[in-house]
Amino acid sequence: MSTYKVKATKTTTGMQVSAGTRGFEITFDEPGSTNTGMNPVEILLTSFGACQAITATELARKRHFDLRAFWVDIEGDLGREDVSADDNRYKFTEIRYQPHVRSDESDEDIKQFLADVARKCPVENTLAFGTKFVQDGFVKEN
Repeated sequence: MSTYKVKATKTTTGMQVSAGTRGFEITFDEPGSTNTGMNPVEILLTSFGACQAITATELARKRHFDLRAFWVDIEGDLGREDVSADDNRYKFTEIRYQPHVRSDESDEDIKQFLADVARKCPVENTLAFGTKFVQDGFVKEN
């Protein structure tokens, strides 16, 4: 098991948030605010696409699978959904994606390869099968 750590900090500008890890930074925002970055749900979809591409690249390398190019078109429907009795929550109700593959492999081999990518992609697994969230108390800053 690996543990990853990130920090997200609300900036003083609009709804902007700066987040980072290992010396890398990313800016989140909302279109109705200062629109200086993608919003969190767009970044979630982007993370899924990036994970698919990285997983495909590594899997192709290990299998000597002909993968000359790979990208994913992704869209998701965000709305309210009943998650339990009288509990409506905003969440993605459906995420649709279409991988694009440039390869001389057979259609059947590409289908199997993409199924393996889906099975091995940690972001897809997290979204598809859920994750336990634990709030570890809080820190009151002065």
